[in-house]
Amino acid sequence: MKLKLITRSTWQYLNQRICDQQSTWSFRRFWYLYRIQLLKKCWQQEYSHQSNHFQ
Repeated sequence: MKLKLITRSTWQYLNQRICDQQSTWSFRRFWYLYRIQLLKKCWQQEYSHQSNHFQ
């Protein structure tokens, strides 16, 4: 699981758009932002799963 996460994040880092304002070339900064995005996705997924459960 951890290897998959690292591979996926590295792939996304290497495939950033060059002229995009949200591109970051510092891998440390990219990793920080990537983890925040991942946390948000997991949180939204968990929230939607819980809201469906209570209906």
